[in-house]
Amino acid sequence: MNKKIIISACAAALVVGSATLGVHASVNYPTQSVSTLSINPMSDCSLEIKLDKKEVRGSEGRKITLNASTNADGYTVKFRSNNKKVASVSADGTVKLKKEGTAKITAECNGIKSVCKVEVTPQSAEKKAKDRRAKSITESNMSSIVSQVGCQVDYAYPESTIMCSAYSFAYAYYQVTGTYITPGSVWCDGCTWDGGTYYDFYSESDMLSTIKSQIDQDKSCVGLLSMSTTDTHYVTFYGYTGDGTSLSDFKIYDPWDAACTTAAGYGYSSNGYDVVVIN
Repeated sequence: MNKKIIISACAAALVVGSATLGVHASVNYPTQSVSTLSINPMSDCSLEIKLDKKEVRGSEGRKITLNASTNADGYTVKFRSNNKKVASVSADGTVKLKKEGTAKITAECNGIKSVCKVEVTPQSAEKKAKDRRAKSITESNMSSIVSQVGCQVDYAYPESTIMCSAYSFAYAYYQVTGTYITPGSVWCDGCTWDGGTYYDFYSESDMLSTIKSQIDQDKSCVGLLSMSTTDTHYVTFYGYTGDGTSLSDFKIYDPWDAACTTAAGYGYSSNGYDVVVIN
């Protein structure tokens, strides 16, 4: 009797067409003739997909690459995400973490799947603040402001109304409000700033944390420092690097030098830790 037989691709021998299947038979089990042969190529040698990561966790904005491999040549693996708003994936397996939440990235080939679980965490407040600074308070912005306001050229302070404090305040005020004020019109005696609030702190950490908070809100502000030529010198703080916990982390605009620099070469005035923020 002819019979349809399913034989896997991993079988030791295949017979095509109408032929005799080589089976060792006893007298009670004669050989059988095969008229039709169907091949199921993966019944014994199953296709497998392996991902190099089964779970990933990262913050918003990051990119992570998934690598998929199969146990046979000639197969193309396709990626897809079940939640593209949280995490999207490109054809080459690059996963972009977009917003807080969870998603599953599936690698699929010929109906065989492998899944990577993705958890996206919120971007840290510090990272978000740095992103804002990079977009808004830049050296070119501050240089442009100084070109509008001008810079102090007389180190001797013949008139208190055109001190470094007045110029520094005018820079910060322009950056925050977009309004130009003449430095000579601002009385900068440390207590009566028109349009700003004066703080006299007792510690370095209080001063720096206040400046950092202002910059995190895209606002430059004024701080009192010292330098080799004078013990009291006001500058405009407009950015910082690192975690903003030391003076050298901060970027300043010095009205004397009319240039963006860092506060690394400056110290703290013996008059205290003074800060003026723009209202």
